[in-house]
Amino acid sequence: MSSMNLTTLECQYLYKAYPTRNGLVSALENVTFSVKDQEFVCIVGPSGCGKTTLLKLIAGLLEPTSGQITFHSGLSGNQQRTALVFQEHGLFPWMTVLDNVGFGLETKGISRKERQGHVLPVIEKVGLTSFINNYPHELSIGMRQRVGIARAFVVNPQILLMDEPFGSLDAQTKLLLQEELLRIWKDYQKSIIYVTHDIEEAIYLGDRLLVMTSRPGHIREEIHIPFHRPRDLFIKEQPDFTKVHWHIWKILEEEVRKTL
Repeated sequence: MSSMNLTTLECQYLYKAYPTRNGLVSALENVTFSVKDQEFVCIVGPSGCGKTTLLKLIAGLLEPTSGQITFHSGLSGNQQRTALVFQEHGLFPWMTVLDNVGFGLETKGISRKERQGHVLPVIEKVGLTSFINNYPHELSIGMRQRVGIARAFVVNPQILLMDEPFGSLDAQTKLLLQEELLRIWKDYQKSIIYVTHDIEEAIYLGDRLLVMTSRPGHIREEIHIPFHRPRDLFIKEQPDFTKVHWHIWKILEEEVRKTL
């Protein structure tokens, strides 16, 4: 990935507080990090540390109380800055797979014929060509999540934001979709910020891990993953994998104990 030295996103001193009846509650405090072009960055941290809030700030769904979010590259054509994939796939039940995947393009005023030219190749990549006319209730949970991922990729975002997208899946389906995600990411060469509670998943997927503290969340440690790509599931048997996993677990254990 020759352009991975270029910075796509920079977050500086992000602070986010929410008003409550008892005054302001800080969700994030002094969050500073950057993401390079085509880099896969995973974020782990205790529950309630502000991981989802951080993604929403980057997506522009929330405004930071203070701090700055900077995108360093321009947009081309119908490209958009970010696309979000949540654990709940958020598909429209009255739309087919084809129309769900193409919804983002439809909102941009792109004709149905032109949309299909963009949508069909992505649907093929996620293995759902035989289901383009099916509705969400006719699909398994894993297939619905594939539709959600395809919908995010088809709008050609600079950065794909993923909030525990495989958190509700069974172990076998989760492993298969992790492998599929890495394959699609390699083909489309996007920057990804991926939030997860699963340390093993984060190490397997990411180039770099950001470990957050308990609330108010900030980046406690940045960990570079020492495995080359392409990767397979056998890396989980390597001593270095266990070493990194244990190191992250000890950090999270310490942070969780602060909240008890």
